[in-house]
Amino acid sequence: MESKTDPSLNGLFHAISFQIVGIAIALIANSTNFAFLLFADTHGHEIALCVPILATALFTIVWVDATLQSQVANIKDATDETKNSHAYKYISTQPYSLLRFMNLFLAVALAASQLSILFGGSW
Repeated sequence: MESKTDPSLNGLFHAISFQIVGIAIALIANSTNFAFLLFADTHGHEIALCVPILATALFTIVWVDATLQSQVANIKDATDETKNSHAYKYISTQPYSLLRFMNLFLAVALAASQLSILFGGSW
C-alpha cells in the first residue's frame, strides 16, 4: 500500500511554519522597540524611532495576514480524503477572519502603545 501526500497539507504546514517565523520576528522587533523606548534616551530621535515602530506593525499585519490567507487557500484545496479526516474538520472550522482581525488589532495596539511611550513625554 503506497501512501500519497496531499499537496495542500504540505502547503498548510509551510504556511504555518512561515507564520511562526513571522511571529518570532515580530516579537523580537517589538521587544527591541520597547527596550529602546523604555531604557534609552530617545529625546530628539522621536521621528526616527517612528520608522521601526511603524515598520514592525506593517510587517506584522502583512506577514500574518498573508500566512492566514495561505492557510485558508490550502484548506480549500484539500483532497476529498483529507476533507474526511478529523484534523481537517477541526482546522477548517477555525475562525480565520477573527484571527486576521485579532492580528490587525494587536499590531495597531502595540504600535499605538509604543508611539504613546515615545511621544508621552518624560516621567
